[in-house]
Amino acid sequence: MSLNFLPGRPNDTRQTICQGYWQNHTIFTYCSGNNLIILSNKFTRLQTIYLDKDCLAVDINSENGFIAVAVGNNVHIYKPIHQIMKNPKWAQCCQIYHDPSKINCIKWGKDNELVVGSDYLSFWKVKDIFGEYKPVLLWNKKQAKPVYGVTVAENSQLIASFGKYDHTVKLWKRISISGEQVIFNLSLLPHPEPVTAIRWKRNLCQPSDNSSYTMYTLCTDNKLRVWLCFEADAAHLTVQNWGTIPLSDNQKHCIILDNWIINELYERGKKCKRDVTKETTFTNSDIIMLGEDNHDTFDVYELDNISSSTPKPMVKRQLLSRKITHPAFVATPRFLYFAELQPYDDSDSNVSLIIHDISGVIRQSLVNIPKFLDQDLSVTKLGDMVLHLEHKFTGHNKSIRKLARSSDGEALLTLTRFSENCVWTPQSLGPGAGVTLTLKNIIKTECPIKLSIVHEKGNLVICLLENNKLQAWECPPNPIENEKRSVLKSSYDIKDLTTSDGSMKIPLLMLNTPESKHNHERHFVALIYSDGSIQGFKVSEKDGISEVPSDPLQFLKNGENELHRISTIDPVHSTFFSDRALISLITKDGFVETYKAVIDYEKKRITWKVASKLNTGIKEAEFVRGSSTGKMCIVSSDCKSITLWDLNRGVLEYEENFEDKIDDIDWTSTEMGQSIVAIGFTAYSLLYTQLRYDYTNNMPSYLPIEKIDITSHTAHTIGDSIWMKNGTFVVASGNQLYTKDKSLDLTDPFTHRSIGSRKILSNDILHLNSVLNGPLPVYHPQFLIQAIYANKVELVKEILLRLFLELRKIDFESKDVTNDLSSDLNIEDYKFLIDKSKDYPKEEFPDPYPSFDKTVAMSLTEQLTRITLPYVTRHQQITLITVIEAMDEVVKNRHIMDHNGIRFLLGVKLFLSHRQRQKGLLMRDVAWALHSESKTLLLSLFDCNINTWEHAKEYKIAYWLKEKQLHEKIEQIAKHEFSKDDRRDPSRCAIFYLALKKKQVLLSLWKISAGHPEQQKMIKFFSNDFTQPRWRTAALKNAFVLLSKHRYMDAACFFLVGNSLKDAVNVLCKQVDDMDLAIAVSRVYEGDNGEVLGNLLRTQLLPTAILESDKWTSSYIYWKLRKQEVSIKALVTAPVELENNKDLISKEKLVNKSFLVEDPALLYLYKHLRTKNVNYFLGSLELGLKIEYNLIVRSVDILCRMGCDYLASSLVRNWKFVNKPKEIVEKAKDALLTHTSINKLIEEPTATARVRPSLFDKFDNPDNNEASIRNFIEKPSPTPVNLLDSFATPPTPISSNNSSKNILGEFKPQAKPRSMLDNFMNSSTNSTPTPKNNLLDGFTQPITQSKQEKPRSTPKNKPTAAPRSLLDDFM
Repeated sequence: MSLNFLPGRPNDTRQTICQGYWQNHTIFTYCSGNNLIILSNKFTRLQTIYLDKDCLAVDINSENGFIAVAVGNNVHIYKPIHQIMKNPKWAQCCQIYHDPSKINCIKWGKDNELVVGSDYLSFWKVKDIFGEYKPVLLWNKKQAKPVYGVTVAENSQLIASFGKYDHTVKLWKRISISGEQVIFNLSLLPHPEPVTAIRWKRNLCQPSDNSSYTMYTLCTDNKLRVWLCFEADAAHLTVQNWGTIPLSDNQKHCIILDNWIINELYERGKKCKRDVTKETTFTNSDIIMLGEDNHDTFDVYELDNISSSTPKPMVKRQLLSRKITHPAFVATPRFLYFAELQPYDDSDSNVSLIIHDISGVIRQSLVNIPKFLDQDLSVTKLGDMVLHLEHKFTGHNKSIRKLARSSDGEALLTLTRFSENCVWTPQSLGPGAGVTLTLKNIIKTECPIKLSIVHEKGNLVICLLENNKLQAWECPPNPIENEKRSVLKSSYDIKDLTTSDGSMKIPLLMLNTPESKHNHERHFVALIYSDGSIQGFKVSEKDGISEVPSDPLQFLKNGENELHRISTIDPVHSTFFSDRALISLITKDGFVETYKAVIDYEKKRITWKVASKLNTGIKEAEFVRGSSTGKMCIVSSDCKSITLWDLNRGVLEYEENFEDKIDDIDWTSTEMGQSIVAIGFTAYSLLYTQLRYDYTNNMPSYLPIEKIDITSHTAHTIGDSIWMKNGTFVVASGNQLYTKDKSLDLTDPFTHRSIGSRKILSNDILHLNSVLNGPLPVYHPQFLIQAIYANKVELVKEILLRLFLELRKIDFESKDVTNDLSSDLNIEDYKFLIDKSKDYPKEEFPDPYPSFDKTVAMSLTEQLTRITLPYVTRHQQITLITVIEAMDEVVKNRHIMDHNGIRFLLGVKLFLSHRQRQKGLLMRDVAWALHSESKTLLLSLFDCNINTWEHAKEYKIAYWLKEKQLHEKIEQIAKHEFSKDDRRDPSRCAIFYLALKKKQVLLSLWKISAGHPEQQKMIKFFSNDFTQPRWRTAALKNAFVLLSKHRYMDAACFFLVGNSLKDAVNVLCKQVDDMDLAIAVSRVYEGDNGEVLGNLLRTQLLPTAILESDKWTSSYIYWKLRKQEVSIKALVTAPVELENNKDLISKEKLVNKSFLVEDPALLYLYKHLRTKNVNYFLGSLELGLKIEYNLIVRSVDILCRMGCDYLASSLVRNWKFVNKPKEIVEKAKDALLTHTSINKLIEEPTATARVRPSLFDKFDNPDNNEASIRNFIEKPSPTPVNLLDSFATPPTPISSNNSSKNILGEFKPQAKPRSMLDNFMNSSTNSTPTPKNNLLDGFTQPITQSKQEKPRSTPKNKPTAAPRSLLDDFM
């Protein structure tokens, strides 16, 4: 991160700046209003000291780093806290007061002696008395006129002073020292014109007790005079004009480079082994640079013989002329002051040049002295290598109240509590130097600005003043910095500001309402008032400002909820974008609406349309802030928590609580629309970047990436902050502006943690944001996991094999994995779009690794322990290894495991690797197992890990195991719980044996539990006959007593003994808080179809699922309730929209809707189930085309947000819609009503003649209504085909070596339409009816027949068994 600052506009006094050199470091300080600005560490460390009044003069003591600043009639002395310059900081140590007159100038001498110039000329010494500093007055003298300038020799023996417009320089010679009294003799140096500047020659590299001194004086007669002062004896001083350097009429600027600096750079150059041959000639010379007023040319002179101890005639020689161009120098200089040149920290060739433009700008440039004085170097080769701008300091004199930016982020307006406001534009300072702000213009209004809009890159500012005047200001680029050049183009008085009840309406917002096509000649703005009314205006260069009618907000028309907060939406698009939301508002109850404006230029009217609605449930939010990309941040009423919402999806993406109070929210985004939000606090801001959705690890979708802390620079709080273009962040604090460019500070703990082990190619926040978002490399674990969910197992196997081969090649050839590993592994694009594994092309790779197998899996895992993949964190690489292990297991069992089993297997592997953060399997994993036909195999794979109830909860066996398997597993767990240690406590397994209705087993365990304190009581009690009402009542009474003693598990056991399953389940669910155990006990005790289980799911689990919008859980609930048609709809519909769920939970409470509820894996299960049997199929048809279409679009959007763009494309390409769903539903329902049993239906079709081949065609149709979608996808068919025509087709026998076929898999359109009832209409010719084979027998019943066995026929004299329901196996 490069944090630059505009510390404030410098005051316009002549000694407002000072540059010093202390401990081989350059220190710069200046006065800005009532602030003292101190810059150190190569001008990167800022300290701001706040004073009571405006400061006038400042000076630095190069001996000890002390700083003196004149404030009114006082001098404040500051000393460095640390002598080490790593983190320099100054603190006040004492204060000097002499007389009531204003202090104009100050100057440090030797041994902490200080000269102060006011109406008096006083000489002080700051003494250190046991750590306390005390100023002592050594000498003072009343002057005829106030002292305007003063300077002191290095050894404090000579003081030179002059007054304003004086023709004489007073030279004070120190002649005696007696205790704390000093005596000075006075000499006068006459000049023909008023003196403008005086300066002693410095000679820090030589002893300071020389008997000769050199002084420069500059007068208005354009002559630089050199004076030589030497002592004939201790009492007499000889002063002689040693030479004069005339300036031309155009030369107004003089810069002096002392000889000691040249020698210092020369010595450093020799240490650095730099070629210093050409510098030898200047080691005994001083350099004078004379600059012209209206040009950037400086004449460079060499002065010899003024540094020698023995006076010799001065030799003046012109060396060359150099151009110091803008921006290193002022473009149009007028009144400039120069601080003394100083070496730039430890540089071996650069000096620091400080230029104070009296109009309010300070420039700090670096001058390469060896190259600057090289006469062989031509002007054309100079450029930035000789002199370039390093820093630029300006700003406001008074505190900044608010920041306002243009829509394109090209310009910034700073507003103060006064009438002066400034327009700024960003300016790059070069590679690695960051970004600063350039003052474009100043707007001086008749009263402070209340609201404002910036247009046309800062060339036009529309503002509402506090006197209710709407004004338009033209702010052209200003060639003279800090000079007022803005022009008032038009003004409009807003008069009627009273409401119907007589109260005043207050303007809350003023915003730009863009037209669909940007017009540079006219602009529309809207004023929104506190009563909800809106006033529109047109601002044009030709017609000025005129009022335009505007409709009120629809929200305010309804009047249902009280408006609580309203704010503008940050325009974050990189280009002009008019079709966006402009304002956001929120009620006290947390309802949010955003609005966009539509300009009807023909009717000259502004209308407002609702862009989005959202119920957040956040009561009395402090403020809201949205971005034009559809993001919204809401701050709670206590200002200590935020929630980040996606308005396009209507989901909560992130929430966090803070200890400090939140003051501001600002949004920006990359060119791809990936969001970055700044959360502002009192003294710092946190930058959060958007992350990909991660449904696998349940990771947050935002991450703190950087902290911008100004506490080390200033004690003032942050007033406002704002984003500008290209990731530039601006913070206003007091009268200072801090700018941070897009580069990152890798030492920042937030940045370091965010990058983690990722390898990024560019060190900037926008690039990192794109790395954390955007398409994933195909080897990323999230992409592989989603591909497995999408039934692309063959693709995943090829990706893993190619990854292994690529890493092997890179390892052998010693290449860089970051640069040489392709993100798509050179896989052809079409392979990602293949829908079915059977259609995936078989590609054989060269030996010895022709395909993915156990050898490849082990070798790839070993590679990943040594090689760090690019764009993958360490944790993600561990997850990738887990996916490889899962695929190895899949390959091993690929012939006996269905795809839902594969998905479940992957879920279990992920859980085992994330066990520290994940308590158990997710309901998504439960759904895979529930609908898998390989439950027995799945249980066998993990059966050895499930031996305790804690492990059973982790694997959620109570949800997905078959009833018989659950009985067996519960009994195993009961045995293990009893015998897992030496205690052998039957109470640990009591709940399981009682659920299994094996009270006698439990009684036997109590009999062998010797030493248990409750053994005898339990044996006696359990020996009773609980079939009798008396003992059941006793058991229930004991249960209630145990409840009162908070022995909840024992209470549940006694409820079971008393045959009160409902009470036992309620205790387990509410008091024990173990829903898994409650479901397991219900299923084991009364079976899958028991009333208690259904009541538990409806009353306890379903309301929670509705509140959390948990579609996985709600689908499971309806599946257990034998409502398959609702179960499949629950996968793609909000739970509150199903059946009568609105009566269970009010819609207003549905606010905690995390983005995790929109899982694209739901769509994969939906696609699988709707072809599984007729009930699922009917349920899916009830959704309609519009809902299904929106569902696909939503899932595609989520997959892209996850970085799985290939999978999104595959989903769009391969999804098929069934035509005329209403007709199919009606006919299918008629068929169901006609027949008494569902098993009389024959096989359902999986496809019809009217199937959409692709979803891509639908994207061309802008109308999303159901009718247009249906009309678009319908295609005329020459021969109508009835969906039910083939129901009468006799079933194909299912051989024993094949798995059960899909109920819709055998459907083929018939050439001749037939009715399902044809077979039933034909009478048999035989007297004895031949039993019909049930079509669904092979589908619903497990196949146990071996290949050798033949199907048995039903005996004629044996009645046919009662028909079974198709739902039996599903339930």
